[in-house]
Amino acid sequence: MTRQPASRLADAASCLVWLAAIIIAAAVYGEDSAKSGSAGVSASPTTASPSQATAPQQKSPQQVCRTFRVREEDQVWLISTRHLGCYMGGKQWPTYQFWQYQKGVWQPRTEAEFFAADSADLVTPIYVHGNRVESNEASSYGLSFYFEFVGKLDHEPPARFVIWSWPSDEIKGNLKDVRAKADRSDYEAYYLACFLARMKSEVRVGLLGYSFGARIVSGALHLLNGGAIFGHTISAGDHPQFRVALWAAAEHNYWYQPGQFHGQAPAAADAWFITINCCDPVLARYRFLDKCSDADAVGFSGIYGRNLLPPDVNARIEEVNVSNIVGGTHDWRAYLYSQWIQDRTRDYILWHPLFSGAPGDKVSAVATAAAE
Repeated sequence: MTRQPASRLADAASCLVWLAAIIIAAAVYGEDSAKSGSAGVSASPTTASPSQATAPQQKSPQQVCRTFRVREEDQVWLISTRHLGCYMGGKQWPTYQFWQYQKGVWQPRTEAEFFAADSADLVTPIYVHGNRVESNEASSYGLSFYFEFVGKLDHEPPARFVIWSWPSDEIKGNLKDVRAKADRSDYEAYYLACFLARMKSEVRVGLLGYSFGARIVSGALHLLNGGAIFGHTISAGDHPQFRVALWAAAEHNYWYQPGQFHGQAPAAADAWFITINCCDPVLARYRFLDKCSDADAVGFSGIYGRNLLPPDVNARIEEVNVSNIVGGTHDWRAYLYSQWIQDRTRDYILWHPLFSGAPGDKVSAVATAAAE
């Protein structure tokens, strides 16, 4: 019997009704599944941590995307020693070159203008770059450091951010290059120490050194705390307060021991944050730098014999293995753009609270989480 057109239309309409019902049911089922975790399947207890399950979804200030800016309450300075040779001692302080970043332009300044801003209310973070950084790169990369640590945030107190620019342009020949920069780092430590010694004692300074920049920082603190480098010292006196962060530190891992090359450094700072990366391909070859010592780098294996340091000094040091974060690279970007490393470093160089409970009891929950 032949179907009539009206019957065919009825069948088609019936099919559409059933199809719509199926689609609606699937949508409702999927929505319920999203709300309950999984419909008809028991949720694994490891799928979400308690903090993930209970924490409100709030947008932190660091999650806001900002374009580059210098906050009105901040100062950004560039201090250069690229014009200075390798020299220590003498009656005269080294002469530095000063610039201040204002309205998109580096304006020349004087030493007097910089030191006039010394204040207990103005924290002074200082970034010391590593090897093979040219002059223009030091200024541009340094602005990135300022922005990530200070400029992008509204809640940080006023800061006087300093970019320390030293002669680290590449020299032809890898081994020749790193040995020349290692030698320069020791003279540069003297220049940095002379600069820091001129600040008022109430100034809070946060020192961030990367690679050979870490060697410069620790050498400067060694001098400021009564130590000597190549027989030269810094005159005793009241010095600023220091906190230190060292990334991928390119210096001998036993130098912090009493009587060693930087043995006076650990006691010179209130707190130290030191990263360790055993996957760093450059620091893995650090032992070839010095034929006589065959030493590992601090940034590769950590401080050798930390238990031999005085207990009060040892308690100031936080070493964190960041191999799982940084991986097999020797690149400052891997550190700066890791949110965890950035946040923890900011705690040190901007003088955030580091302790809770009893004195000497560091906040270690974040460090434990990173190590895991």
